[in-house]
Amino acid sequence: MQGLWQRPLTERDDYQPGQQVTLDVGLRYALTRSLNAQLQLNLLWKDHDQGLNAEPDDSGGHHVFLSPGASYALTTHMQLYGFVQLPLYQYVNGTQLTADWSAVAGLSWRL
Repeated sequence: MQGLWQRPLTERDDYQPGQQVTLDVGLRYALTRSLNAQLQLNLLWKDHDQGLNAEPDDSGGHHVFLSPGASYALTTHMQLYGFVQLPLYQYVNGTQLTADWSAVAGLSWRL
């Protein structure tokens, strides 16, 4: 489980992005010694942007994603992982682009 709150501390050219809160909850199930199935629920709340150069009516929103994935241990210190993020609920203010799905893959290494 992880929560994150991001708040801009300053503005530039009379533009300040809105603050953002994320909450991620996940489960991992060992299929073999090296292979794990994973499932995450991701919640995202974005506030309106502010300032004269912002478009507050077309910024911000609420999102809920389900993210199934897998990880594979290449060594005791290196792991390959991947997730597909599927939107369960998306509400955006005004006109904004949203994705039908997204994917991420990566390699993690611990000391």
